Amino acid sequence: MNFIKNALKNIAAMFISLLVGLIIGEVIIRIFFPQVISPVQFYYDSKLGGMVPVPNQKGFKSHPREYYYEYQNNEIGMRDTRQLNDYKKIPFKILAIGDSFTYGWGVNDDETFCKLLEKKINRDSVAVLNAGASGSGTDYALKFYEVRGPELYPKVVLYFYYENDFVDNSENRYFTIEQDSIVPKAVNEATNLNAIQKNKLANSKVYNWFASHSHLFNMIRTQVGIMWNKKVKQENQHQQATTQSATTDKKSATETATSSPTTPKIAEQPKTENDRFYPTYVYLKALAKNVEQSGGKFYTFFIPSNKSIAEFQKSGTMSHEKVIVDFCKVNNIKVYSFKDVIMKHKDPFKAYYFPTDLHWNKAGNQVAADYLYQVLNQELFSPQNK
Repeated sequence: MNFIKNALKNIAAMFISLLVGLIIGEVIIRIFFPQVISPVQFYYDSKLGGMVPVPNQKGFKSHPREYYYEYQNNEIGMRDTRQLNDYKKIPFKILAIGDSFTYGWGVNDDETFCKLLEKKINRDSVAVLNAGASGSGTDYALKFYEVRGPELYPKVVLYFYYENDFVDNSENRYFTIEQDSIVPKAVNEATNLNAIQKNKLANSKVYNWFASHSHLFNMIRTQVGIMWNKKVKQENQHQQATTQSATTDKKSATETATSSPTTPKIAEQPKTENDRFYPTYVYLKALAKNVEQSGGKFYTFFIPSNKSIAEFQKSGTMSHEKVIVDFCKVNNIKVYSFKDVIMKHKDPFKAYYFPTDLHWNKAGNQVAADYLYQVLNQELFSPQNK
């Protein structure tokens, strides 16, 4: 009996010590190392084959000394309170596709440039649909339009290019490019496992409660997430390399048997200074073509980063912007840039961007909405375009 009592006392003492340690750790982290706080914000959409904002989620995100914002997503992960059936009642839809800038990280639902633009247009027959998804590139925009375009049937598609998109595109998450042709990518085992685990977390009330309240939990969560994503990326790369090797061997055998001339592989083509943009070129051109073939109008907008702002202030040019704008013009893609309106301010980064998170703040979203309204009013709503 005494043994049981002592064991229970020891267990209680251990539990109390652990609890006190966690409380002390939480206090220290909150004071000295505050973390970004939010529920799980991403969900694997099997229809798209990739991550989207968690469907039907109403949540918040808090960034230490930067921002606190609330958001709501609809049934397909778009930042909106309206659902697919509501969209069917709106005759003229403008679809905005991009990354976290488009989604509106850092500002509330009614402060995103998508919502501000819709308010400025101020027509019951027009809606601006926010399909922004953090960490997404042009390949995501293409995939989203292929899958959701027939459901949404937008009259206008606005693609917002941010400077890290070319990096996202080089990962070829949704497609592979073979001899200038886009080939849908099969989902591999590593991606499937990652998706299943993340969706479980997104659906876990306990996990999301801790993620929404504990700084210590989020510090651990961040580090585990980094290790997990690194592992998944390595497994993806290994499986992709294995698949490519098998495909190359098969092609080589076929080509040897037929002795026919072959088209040079992309990697074997003469290198130019813009080779790193090649996937972006292919996806962007395909997206514009798909929209136009569906009877819609397509526009690309360039969003400058803090690095481009610094470059412009030093040299008067934005080299990244020039690459994208030149490509669009050569390929007859309507393109606009936020550069001029952003650079009108004497200190644009301080005025329009969060200092460490680097997304547009409330003022940045407002400037973007004003410029978009000016462009679209000229392109779509002016008397000569009616």
